[in-house]
Amino acid sequence: MNVVLIEPGSPGLNIYSHVAMGRGVPLLATVLRDAGHEVRAFVEDVGGRGRIDWECVRRADVVGLSAISCTLTRAAELAQQTRRANPEAAIVFGGPEPTCAPARSFEAGADFVIRGEAEQSLLMFLDAVRGWQPGEPPSEALRQVPGIVWRQDGDLRFGPPPRQLARTELDALPFVDMSLVDGAERQTTGLVWRSRGCPERCTFCEVHEIWPRYVLRDERISVQELLRCQEAGFSSVFLIDDNAAANKPSFKRFLQGAIDRSYARPLTVQLRADAVFDEGGRLDRELLRLLREAAPVTTVCIGVESAADEDLAGVQKRTDVDRVAAALTALRRYGVLVHGMFIAFAHDTLETLKRNGGFARRYVTSLQYLFETPLPGTRATAEHEATGRVIFDRVEDLRFLDGMHVAIRPYRTTARQMQEAVIAEYKQFYSRIRIAKAFVEGLVVRHRRLGAGMRRYLRGLKPSRRIVEWARMHLQYKFAPCAVLCVGRRRVRAFLRDPEYTAYLRALQD
Repeated sequence: MNVVLIEPGSPGLNIYSHVAMGRGVPLLATVLRDAGHEVRAFVEDVGGRGRIDWECVRRADVVGLSAISCTLTRAAELAQQTRRANPEAAIVFGGPEPTCAPARSFEAGADFVIRGEAEQSLLMFLDAVRGWQPGEPPSEALRQVPGIVWRQDGDLRFGPPPRQLARTELDALPFVDMSLVDGAERQTTGLVWRSRGCPERCTFCEVHEIWPRYVLRDERISVQELLRCQEAGFSSVFLIDDNAAANKPSFKRFLQGAIDRSYARPLTVQLRADAVFDEGGRLDRELLRLLREAAPVTTVCIGVESAADEDLAGVQKRTDVDRVAAALTALRRYGVLVHGMFIAFAHDTLETLKRNGGFARRYVTSLQYLFETPLPGTRATAEHEATGRVIFDRVEDLRFLDGMHVAIRPYRTTARQMQEAVIAEYKQFYSRIRIAKAFVEGLVVRHRRLGAGMRRYLRGLKPSRRIVEWARMHLQYKFAPCAVLCVGRRRVRAFLRDPEYTAYLRALQD
């Protein structure tokens, strides 16, 4: 079949719009192509808006749209354009938002929703949808697709539950072929994954709603994928696992594999702060060493969430502030950059928001300070909905559910006060003074000895190239903290000037 897959772009400027990478669409496009389908993929955050080939959409039998909550607004616009361009095409939605809140996807224009993982169910859907016409009830074959949802007589109808892939099935998935994605040459960050899901059950997070089980794939395949990204010329790689060290032995084997195979590009991973401790509560120095030696610059994204123990207990984080602080201190002593991810919870006071900012300035290298977002399917969202505190729930307003905007009416302050308090912490964190201090520290203090894998990589280069690469890796390391502060300052300033932010402030007043 002729299939077009689209990943709508981020609304305005936010944390997603600054990391140009596809989520599920590039892999799905590769799976469909390998199964014999004709596929084109468009990831707007990679190729840019206005790059969708609508002539290609007019020829398509099926158009798939993958959405998170804040991109459903854009998905609705694209679904309307698709319907006008190709009234006969079947429009199917997938991704985190449709999985957890399928009703909103039908408001946005979907004919069908596929919940959960789609590498197998989408193939079954394409076989079953042949001959279907818009407005017709689904055939028995369509009704049996795992995760399928359709609307009939005004009601949602659900087929069999989504099926999560087992480890052997994850291992069998192909490497992503980015040539299927329009404008892929613009992508600068390579993507690698080792697992799906997370064993934790934080009340505000929807990961375990999408993947009920935590499933690993063979880390040797992930190392191979990592090396492919390096060979493809990506300037850095992001390990997209939600909790990279949930299975610590596997994660250590992955890092050691990267070292053994001479990986030599910056690497970003996500893990819990307490992953740096062993079962006895002591620092896991082996993990810290591997993180340091795996890349010229290793950045660890840590879900700190809050510097208030009551917040951490309330969201079932299963840690405390002192333990988090000790972990962050150890990571930075080993030269690892710490990207601290904080949340302004609806119950927070202005004092708590300021305390989080002070904690961030003391313990992390870069700051992501998001507002608690009513992600569908979570226990926290259900509680906020029950008390009528969710501010935005219409499809056209979901663009504000990106974490950069207050979307849940606070209990102890106004929405406007909370928004301004977090923006003030951003400005203080990304100040010129802190940038200048990081530059001086990089110039005078920050230095390292390259790890074994990087030295092996350099030995394989011609002498002239070896000198250039040696200098690049050392300079990257020395000035990485300064560089991330400069980037953060530019992003905050651009966000505040963005027309979408002005529109949000007006909506907040209304």
